[in-house]
Amino acid sequence: MTLDEALDELYGAPLDEFVAERKRLAQKLGGAEGKELAKLKKPNVAAWVLNQLARRERRDVDLLLDAGHRLRQAQAGVLRGGEKESFEDARRKESDALKRLTKAAERLLRDARGTASASALAQISESLRAAAVTEEGREVLARGRFVEPLRPSGFDAFAGIDVPKRVPRKKAKAKPAPKPKPDPRIRELEQELRDTERRAEQLRAELRKLRG
Repeated sequence: MTLDEALDELYGAPLDEFVAERKRLAQKLGGAEGKELAKLKKPNVAAWVLNQLARRERRDVDLLLDAGHRLRQAQAGVLRGGEKESFEDARRKESDALKRLTKAAERLLRDARGTASASALAQISESLRAAAVTEEGREVLARGRFVEPLRPSGFDAFAGIDVPKRVPRKKAKAKPAPKPKPDPRIRELEQELRDTERRAEQLRAELRKLRG
């Protein structure tokens, strides 16, 4: 058994069996990898549900990740002056996948814990949305290895996307035409970009902890 296989088995285990499974797998691995696995923190309830969704609702998770990728590209396109239809389509598909996954999360919580609190479902939904549009979050969701839910302060589709600078135009002799009014969404998107950059740093720290 490799460390990666042990991690998949551990994060897929029932929440109440996590500690026992961690001990068993650590002993099975042995050596430095066993010690590394033995130090892993037990996920909280919301994180455990996210890990189960990655395994049990793979189709919708993949659809969400794809929609998040398309959303980032479309949102960057809007900033470059492109059409908004692709952005709205990606947003709709992301929303549909989120709704289905949130319902699946509610069923998981009721089956495993007997209840599904609004706060836990909100954490799960926010984590799914954040994971869909950030590189680090996408990796954790794809592998299903959350220790705690993500707590984003904003979501943005162009983290990691380079928006090309405009080439300055030569001054014309004629009186220039009046500048078009700026799209009011640009300021909102710029703020979301700053929020996501801050969240990306937090996600990188989480990944470093998971990777040891």
